[in-house]
Amino acid sequence: MKQGADARLELYRAPASRPVVLIRLSGELDRDTADLLREAIVRVAADPGEERRLSLDLSDLTYCDTAGLFTLLGICQALDTIGIEVRITKAGLVACAAISRAGLQYRLPLVPP
Repeated sequence: MKQGADARLELYRAPASRPVVLIRLSGELDRDTADLLREAIVRVAADPGEERRLSLDLSDLTYCDTAGLFTLLGICQALDTIGIEVRITKAGLVACAAISRAGLQYRLPLVPP
């Protein structure tokens, strides 16, 4: 699911043949683009045929602010409440630095490299 070519945040969802839903983010995750992520994840959570595991790849983010990260944290907590396991399996330098600056390295479900 690629969101508009001119969007500052692009989301790619891997084919459904995998046992885990994979969403790869590229571009900017911030206050203005967080709704795209929220909408994509709501679609995953609402689909009863989907697996109950979600893997997020943040390695292609070029910008990430605290608003985007706290939106991501809220999404992770909400999905955990309804039984969907979320893991951030890849985080590039931009995402890692932003996560560290925000003090969220122990609150987000990061998988060690």
